[in-house]
Amino acid sequence: MRGGAYDHFFDVMEEVGFFEHIYDALPENFTAVFEIARILEDEECALSRVLQPVLSLTSSGTVMPPPESTQEVEVIIEEMEEFEAGLIRNPQHLPRIYNSQWLLPDQVFYNRLAKKELWVPYPRRPRYCAVDPDADDFRPDHRKQKLYILLDTSSSMAMKNRIHLAKAIVYYFLKRNMKELGFITLRTFDTKIGALHEARDTAGFQALISHVMRLHVLGNGTAMARAIQQAVGDINATDTLAGTELLIITDGACALEEQHIRGLLGDHIVINTIKIGRSHIVASESHIRDSINDEDNVQHAVIERLRTREAELRRKRDRTQSPQLRRRYDEQLQTARQELDRQVNAMTEEIIVGYGHELERLSNLYLQVDDVDLPGLFDIREEQYEEICALCAQVACEVDLCCSLDQLRKLALLIDHLDVLIQNTTNPALRKRFEELRDEITRRFTDCIELQMEKGGGTLLRSMTPADRHDLDFLLSSTSAPQFNIWRAFFWKLLARFRTFLGGPR
Repeated sequence: MRGGAYDHFFDVMEEVGFFEHIYDALPENFTAVFEIARILEDEECALSRVLQPVLSLTSSGTVMPPPESTQEVEVIIEEMEEFEAGLIRNPQHLPRIYNSQWLLPDQVFYNRLAKKELWVPYPRRPRYCAVDPDADDFRPDHRKQKLYILLDTSSSMAMKNRIHLAKAIVYYFLKRNMKELGFITLRTFDTKIGALHEARDTAGFQALISHVMRLHVLGNGTAMARAIQQAVGDINATDTLAGTELLIITDGACALEEQHIRGLLGDHIVINTIKIGRSHIVASESHIRDSINDEDNVQHAVIERLRTREAELRRKRDRTQSPQLRRRYDEQLQTARQELDRQVNAMTEEIIVGYGHELERLSNLYLQVDDVDLPGLFDIREEQYEEICALCAQVACEVDLCCSLDQLRKLALLIDHLDVLIQNTTNPALRKRFEELRDEITRRFTDCIELQMEKGGGTLLRSMTPADRHDLDFLLSSTSAPQFNIWRAFFWKLLARFRTFLGGPR
């Protein structure tokens, strides 16, 4: 299977933390993320081409150029001062202004504050020059990213594989950025805003990847505005996040107070968005009515003048005794009403068309990605079946030599992944062959445990209590799929206990 797509299957599973996690806490169909991420690595794939502008973002919002093949095999960091002076950007920076400015007369101080003419020290980033283009894990350079990711974990993300696609995008994005060791910050959001996670070194990136991959509890709403406000607050409150851009990954169409958000972002924070799916929202009648009557709206002033004109003409018509004047006022009143209706209809149409698209207008880069159909995306073929067979054969040989804890974990992961492939294989003949392969791996898995039990509790099962043995013996006696899932969950809990028995993860 050399050179195949599954050469690094178990490496990826270990990298994202699935080897060390108890089975019943893993997301459903979690290995589907591996397949989507593998497809994203193919730059010729249609989905990859759509996502490429975001996957290659730099902190300046431009597309990252390919690394130069002529670079030296060394890293040179240009020495620079730790801070550099800059004009104040927002009120949150006021406590950090240079101390001498506090001695200014009050009127001068407040005038400069209002004009944003106070001076603040801002952290200066080092410049990375020549690097090794062939390095696997560490390739810092001047394109180093500073990005703040907001990941939507609302319940609607569970529909149509959206959460799997979002995780695969984040995984692929973090893997690419791990080479440059950029500054990546992440929060999830649904009805609540998740905890802050940061990645600034290799260990941080690996921990963040593992955290994102294991997300499986989704909330019931999308607090987009609060999430953006929290992110902006984090960026403004942290010196090292100066210049950070926002990347929002969401399926939610939501209405935002556009001008308020623009005010929060200022001139120095940029939003980029990946919108998954085609969901949209419609403005309610009450919202349309409130928007038309909003005094801050320019068209509202026009409408109010027409309403005032209409009321004045009606009053004059009702007071006049002359039939000729009454007819004239009726004609003018009809004209005013027509113009008023035209203005209201035009404003209503503008509200309806623009409603729910505020995030699109706020985004410097906005990518609309359709929901993915996993069977169509995976496009499982004979070659993939052969690669999976080779991987299963390799693990089977290792199990025959030594039925270790690691080998059993590999068998369990293979069974889960085969289930994902079976669910997303449209070819009946190929699906049947995958089912036969899964049954074979399941039998080998079961035989390995039974062999350990026949040996009187070998190394693997020494930590089992009599009750555990009784439960395991009962679960192994059933060959039905539901019972298999139950005892597999039991087995993963047993592995966790076994690691504790040995003094930690193996």
